[in-house]
Amino acid sequence: MSTMSYSNVILKYLAFIIFIFIHKETPAQSRLEVGERINGPANIRDTVNGNVLFSLNDGVLIETSPAINKWLKIGVYVKLTGKQIEAFKLEKNIPLINEDGKTIGKTINPVEISMIEEEVGYIEAYTHQDNINMAFNPEVQLMKILALGNYQKKAIETYMKKFGFTEYQEDNQLKFTQYFIYESTAVDFSPLDRITLLFDKQNLVGYFHTRNMVVKGFKTHDLVRGHKLSVLETMANQDVKNLKQKRNAYYNSVD
Repeated sequence: MSTMSYSNVILKYLAFIIFIFIHKETPAQSRLEVGERINGPANIRDTVNGNVLFSLNDGVLIETSPAINKWLKIGVYVKLTGKQIEAFKLEKNIPLINEDGKTIGKTINPVEISMIEEEVGYIEAYTHQDNINMAFNPEVQLMKILALGNYQKKAIETYMKKFGFTEYQEDNQLKFTQYFIYESTAVDFSPLDRITLLFDKQNLVGYFHTRNMVVKGFKTHDLVRGHKLSVLETMANQDVKNLKQKRNAYYNSVD
């Protein structure tokens, strides 16, 4: 075996180990239930405006990256055969089957598999943002709710349930109650939070986030590692300073 081939095997094995760890540590947010969805049918390409690798049916559950110039990386989980597991590749012109045994699309060309867990593979490529159903985008839907000006928890609970928010337990240095969703696997194989909501008793006072969000009445501050903090403009400067310092310290302390 060549040095290059041996390195590829090692990288794939490490990705496999990371994949298993993430999903064993994420019991409240199943990849089968919570996520964004395709506005389809949609072609998924090897690069921006590139060759079509596979197509996905309307409503398929996906992982997403932030859009750059209206294009984004998406990922999807599919059931594999023994031959596909061995090759780390899907053949062209075959149906894509999800974990429930439902056909969710088809390959157009051979597709490399990024990660494998038992008989399930994760594949990813690129698509235009018009192929994403924004009714299932957590940032867009949160901005719509907050634009109404009602920051009470009861006004946000339906949204939280829909997107699978769970109470944050790891960072207990803040005085606010926190509820979060993980960042997408399409962004990071070992993700931190994508959105964390901050409640003072029964009222939302701010949120941590990784993707751009602009809401009237909230001011956004940059944090480390691509994270941001948006808080009510009325929040005291010292409280904002404490939030930034403690959250930056937390982000820098985790892998």
